[in-house]
Amino acid sequence: MANNPLVPVITIQCDWNDVIRLPNEEAWISSKFLNQTSVHDKLKTSVNKSDNKIKISFTDNYQYVSHGNLNLVVKHVPSGLRVAFVAPTKVHKVHKKAVLSVSTAENSLAVSSCEEDKLLVWDSRTSEVLLDLKGHGGPVYKCRLFPSGIVVLSAGADGSSRIWSAESGVNPVTLKGHTMAVTDVCIIEKGRNVITVSKDGTAKLWDVGESNCLDNILEGHGPINCCALAITQEEVQVENEREIGTSNKLLVVGCESGLIICANVAKREEIYCKQLESPCNACIVIDQSAIVGCTDGKVLQLNIKDGTVVKEWNESANPVLSLTALPNQLFIVGRQDGTCTILSLQEAHDNIRVQLTGSDYDGIRDISFNGKWILTGCRDSNIRKYDFNQVTVHYK
Repeated sequence: MANNPLVPVITIQCDWNDVIRLPNEEAWISSKFLNQTSVHDKLKTSVNKSDNKIKISFTDNYQYVSHGNLNLVVKHVPSGLRVAFVAPTKVHKVHKKAVLSVSTAENSLAVSSCEEDKLLVWDSRTSEVLLDLKGHGGPVYKCRLFPSGIVVLSAGADGSSRIWSAESGVNPVTLKGHTMAVTDVCIIEKGRNVITVSKDGTAKLWDVGESNCLDNILEGHGPINCCALAITQEEVQVENEREIGTSNKLLVVGCESGLIICANVAKREEIYCKQLESPCNACIVIDQSAIVGCTDGKVLQLNIKDGTVVKEWNESANPVLSLTALPNQLFIVGRQDGTCTILSLQEAHDNIRVQLTGSDYDGIRDISFNGKWILTGCRDSNIRKYDFNQVTVHYK
């Protein structure tokens, strides 16, 4: 197992991008190594007399690298860590209470849910709410747009999952069978079949067209918090013509007990079961790796084939709430303290961090990426939109 070099978490005042536009202003910047006390510093702005441009200066712990309207890049001198802070391009205020889930498609449609028991379809360019989807009896814990961008899958505290038209708001399919809240969902390929996981300890495979549960893929391991799909080279012959796209799929789930379980979907067969030290709250798959985020703050990279730990990021003790994969082996980690950090699986980028800023200590519940924009759903009720180009430039 590879441990990342010991690096601190660098945070900055949430409105730093407003501060650096004006002269004679200051903002705090802070560094914290795991299990050590935070070290607080300040940045200050002044006017450069030679060209009348804003100049940003730091205390000795930081070295200025560059800045723009939405980004500030610094080097933390004691650790050598290079950090790019990226501010949101837009803040969407479509909800009145804490956001629980958010999903966006290439066609600019977005769907999100909040603690007000609202499930909304809206335009991610204008913030215009297009549909208020009513039907769930309680909070919607997860909502996802199908690859088509015009169909929504939602899952809620009422134990049901529902299929909606994102164009008309019609709910033609309701998937009932779980006895407790549904916590996460996976859409298989185009969406003829979906998988749901629940606090009742089961992972169910559904035939969407017939609103029918085809089978339990997993059961009996206690509450399941999250799930993700991987592709395996092994092809299994599937006899049921209603089961589409499962022949080469693996399901990875993370449990409240700290178990990580991988199962062959078509075979309904567990491949391995790995015990972690604390509950697993989020998981994603990148290539042949499962990335899992835990309540104790650890982020682990596991080999998808056997569950062995490949790499561990142990930089923060703050609970991981959300994970999302990005291109080029990048991924985003959202935490309960509002930090939203982009990490890379590539060793060449071990000393680079990009922080998506804006949240003032409010947890990042869910993150979505549509190929161009990153959307973060936050406990402060805001959904922040970030330009992926502002991120990827730091990993060239």
